Amino acid sequence: MDELYLFLYMSAYMNWFSSIFQKDHGSPGNFLGDLQEKFSLFLDILDKNNHILKIIGDMEEKSQGEYLFDINYIHTSLNAIRTSVNELIDKLILIGGESYLPLKAQFTSINTGIDGMVSGNRLIVKDDFTIPIEKLGKEKANTTGSKIAQLGEIKSKLGLTVPQGFAITAWAYKHFIDTNKLQERINNSIHRINIKNYDDLVEISKEIQSLVKSSPVPEDLSSAIIDGYKELITHSQAKGFAMRSSALGEDTLFSFAGQYATFLNIKENELIDKYKEVVASKFTPKAIYYFLSHSLSETELAMGVGCMEMVNSAISGVIYTCNPVHPEENCMLINSIYGLGKYLVDGTLTPDIFKISKKDGSIKETRIALKPIKLTMVDPKGTRQEPIPESKQGSPSIDEIFMKQLFDAGLKIERHYGCPQDIEWAIDQNNKLFILQTRPLRIIKTIDVDLPDTSLLEVVLAGGTTVCPGAGGGAVYHANAPHDLASVPDGAVLIAHSPFPGIIMVMNKVHAIITEQGGTASHMATIAREFRIPTLSGVQGAGDVPAGKAVTVDATSGIIYAGIHEQLIKARQPDYESIDQAAIFELLKRILTRVSPLNLIDSTGSDFKAENCRTFHDITRFVHQKAMEEMFKVSSSVGCKENIGLMLKSDIPLSINMVYIDRDMGDCTKKKWINDSDIDSVPMAAFWSGIKKEGWPATPKVDLSGLISVMSTQMMRTQRNDFLEKSFAILSKEYMLMGLHMGYHFSTVESLCTNDANKNYIRLQYKDGGAALDRRTRRVKLLAELLSTFGFTSFSEADFLDSVIYYEDRGITMEKLHLIGRISMMFKQLDMALSSDSIAHWYRNDFMKRLGLDKGKGDAP
Repeated sequence: MDELYLFLYMSAYMNWFSSIFQKDHGSPGNFLGDLQEKFSLFLDILDKNNHILKIIGDMEEKSQGEYLFDINYIHTSLNAIRTSVNELIDKLILIGGESYLPLKAQFTSINTGIDGMVSGNRLIVKDDFTIPIEKLGKEKANTTGSKIAQLGEIKSKLGLTVPQGFAITAWAYKHFIDTNKLQERINNSIHRINIKNYDDLVEISKEIQSLVKSSPVPEDLSSAIIDGYKELITHSQAKGFAMRSSALGEDTLFSFAGQYATFLNIKENELIDKYKEVVASKFTPKAIYYFLSHSLSETELAMGVGCMEMVNSAISGVIYTCNPVHPEENCMLINSIYGLGKYLVDGTLTPDIFKISKKDGSIKETRIALKPIKLTMVDPKGTRQEPIPESKQGSPSIDEIFMKQLFDAGLKIERHYGCPQDIEWAIDQNNKLFILQTRPLRIIKTIDVDLPDTSLLEVVLAGGTTVCPGAGGGAVYHANAPHDLASVPDGAVLIAHSPFPGIIMVMNKVHAIITEQGGTASHMATIAREFRIPTLSGVQGAGDVPAGKAVTVDATSGIIYAGIHEQLIKARQPDYESIDQAAIFELLKRILTRVSPLNLIDSTGSDFKAENCRTFHDITRFVHQKAMEEMFKVSSSVGCKENIGLMLKSDIPLSINMVYIDRDMGDCTKKKWINDSDIDSVPMAAFWSGIKKEGWPATPKVDLSGLISVMSTQMMRTQRNDFLEKSFAILSKEYMLMGLHMGYHFSTVESLCTNDANKNYIRLQYKDGGAALDRRTRRVKLLAELLSTFGFTSFSEADFLDSVIYYEDRGITMEKLHLIGRISMMFKQLDMALSSDSIAHWYRNDFMKRLGLDKGKGDAP
């Protein structure tokens, strides 16, 4: 990537050089203060530039497929780049003025394009308000939401049984929101939220939900919903129907598990109100927290809704087509309970778990849980909780026949989608299997690590099921209902009786989660894996651990230790996760098309403009280039340098004013001069050591034509020769801008020399001379050739040269500044001697030898 930064050219040559010393900057104090402020901004830009390039480099490396990462990595990296690029633009405007404001528009355009990729956001296309499931496929995910679209896909493409029903589309949602003019009011409320404040979330949630529920559904939409329902009941034998969320973006790279509402066993007269309640559930405290914590925009999550048959479940559960914690086992996990599946996914019950080999379908492990209750359908009242006979509470909820059906269905769905799946299912009272939902399964992978000795640690509890591996420590806090969450302290270990989904609202605070009930298949478990919170479920006796007790939860091994053990916590950190890794890689590659490519390369080209920045890398490159030019201009424009500078005292006969921009020049100028042995600017000391090493040069051999060339050149100059002015140096401890006036030529050497190689550079510009243009041009070509031997890249045109080298470490940068100092002396008045290419070649060999860059010898001219 670095070589793309190697060309830094100036667009104006002689006119610029002859005018930079004539600008009026007011009083010396004002000039120096302005220069110091802009230099500080310049250094900030270099820091941000390096920070951005490191992140881009890491993202590019991740995109090659050799490392696993998750959606949170993408969001974290993008947010860091966005913030830094925006700050770059602001700082450049402060240095260079409002001419750089067009960068803001380019930033917005690039950012908008990326937002659409990350969120899966698509323009809501006009469609029917309702669409039957049998007419849906996965291609309709951006119309109906993935949850309902995938049911259509499973039915039509795989031939598996799904409940009959219809989708209420995203277009219907937009119609409802637009008709009631809700979006602006929703946006205003969302922007006021501090997601770290539980009470704030609850208050804003109530405000928005009340707004949604009190708004009327437009008559045409209401009619379409009722007509869809009537059409459904004419083809269905079901006694009840469910209304389920199917938001855009749900069940994709973002699960939104348990965040939105589902209403069971609804009737015709409840349809419209329940539709509004599902829409309003987009703004529950936990749902708001979820989309804001994932850096998603609310406007990108249009709410589709599914109205479908209720399956009167005798048994229900969840299939994980891969063990989410130990995928290396190559097993499928089937979780099951009696009755409706709500008690499994909300964590009310701990399910039976059957581990089945994907190789041969054999049962590898069975864990039977106590199932004292079930949720059942009751007509016409909806649902109710019923006890399970004691004789069945500890019995397996499914037999091997059902297990085989579930195993086959799981394999079929996984193969169709090409990645592990999280599948909700139900078996009705007639022993018929229904698929209720499928989404990508979040996988946790662990690598071998060296653990500290834990044999002497006090064990508080052991057992349970690993929901998300890793380790975390903190003081115990008990929460068994949403109202308990308001006071959860930062860094707590949260213990709950059941894994209710509202726990998501404190996942930014807690270091670990323990529940007494539940398993790996609850909605809370899915979210815990997304947030990578070490989590154990089914830990008997967890509720008896005293509040405030310091513990460390090793969720990987299922052990809770007394005290906080940082070494163990750190050792468990190498755990990492992957969700549908192929999709993640594809997403990252798409995002990088708006982040990484560099289109602005040649800074002298006519297309090097703010409005041509098409990626964040382009903006970074543009700002980097322009910041250097702006800094060069302000540093060079030292119209009052004699009043604020120190004269350099040296045996080299150069009159140099030195201005320090990192100290109080009022104190410095009391003595008016500084000895060259006291130079404490790192780049200046290195450069001056080269000048001292070479010494003041003798006038090179010049023939008569050379003298005539100089005389004729000067006779043609009609303006005062500005190059007879004094030389100057703008300095800090690690920065130098040296302007050298020697005879009839002017050169500048700019350098930043720090302990961070990513900031370091040397830039040399060379212009004009006393001889004719052909001789000056030979000198520039000779200089460029010499510089190229130790890594500089140069641009030259006639007698102008611009050379640059980047990203060398401090020692090498100092060595090259030393060489530049020597070369500056070697090339003084050299143009007068360069009457032919052969003479230029001899000087090239001679200089190479003297500088130790070449062993070749040349012949005297």
